[in-house]
Amino acid sequence: MIISFKLLFKLTTFAILLTWVGCNSVTTKLLPYQSELNQTFDLRYGTTMGLPDEQMEISFEKLTESRCPEGVNCIQAGEGIISLVVKVGNQSENLVLKAKGLCMDKPECGEAKSVLNYTLTLMSLTPYPTEVLEDKQTYIAKMIVTKKPPMGETR
Repeated sequence: MIISFKLLFKLTTFAILLTWVGCNSVTTKLLPYQSELNQTFDLRYGTTMGLPDEQMEISFEKLTESRCPEGVNCIQAGEGIISLVVKVGNQSENLVLKAKGLCMDKPECGEAKSVLNYTLTLMSLTPYPTEVLEDKQTYIAKMIVTKKPPMGETR
């Protein structure tokens, strides 16, 4: 079979174009855990949650537990502190959120902070500590992500 020079040139150009488009397109990594904006989700310690529509990933990287355990009289309520890595597109920032001690399963127990044009709210951090410290792998941060309105726009 003889291939003409014009046909070979067209096929080569087409292959190069396909390769270039494939290399330059935005790829969405499929994560086992996914959610959406304005929906609460559970983020387990050591895992990553994806919000594909926003090209966002949130990773629960670190945990510091100092909340006063249930059934114990403490001088201070303490706090649970989670460290997150938030990626949006090709930008990445670290974020620290706190959960108040002596406050359980109420939206005001957690903290909200803005990062990369979004607001991340820690609604609760479970399990609440007892006298026996739990394994970090059992901790779950209940969260919600909302998009910040553009500057000058109010809701």
